[in-house]
Amino acid sequence: MTAIQRTVLKHPASAYLIVAFVALCATAVVRSPVQALIYLVPAAGALYVARTATVVDEQGLHARAVFGSQLIGWDELRGLRLDRSGAVYAVDRAGTQLRLPCVRSTKLQPLITAGAGRLPELSTPP
Repeated sequence: MTAIQRTVLKHPASAYLIVAFVALCATAVVRSPVQALIYLVPAAGALYVARTATVVDEQGLHARAVFGSQLIGWDELRGLRLDRSGAVYAVDRAGTQLRLPCVRSTKLQPLITAGAGRLPELSTPP
């Protein structure tokens, strides 16, 4: 198998446009310093867009969330499960499923390419 180059699958940069639009709309509501707390909503959205990702590296698949991350190593990975809604889950040997953020069933090619042949065959839902 070939060496795996670290790849980060993230939300597109255009997602920040939605955050900016929400911040702009919040400006119309803010009339006092206490109401300025409404700006925490777009700030939380920007944090979510910046932090959430799926990282593929030599260790395995990392599902990175706003607070923390989880890892399934290549030796533990049994396969991928595709949900009817388009979500992609990594399944380990114990049967535990880990949702891979920023990966959809219609956009699997970057994940497969980053895996460099270490990803098993896809399994269909039961």
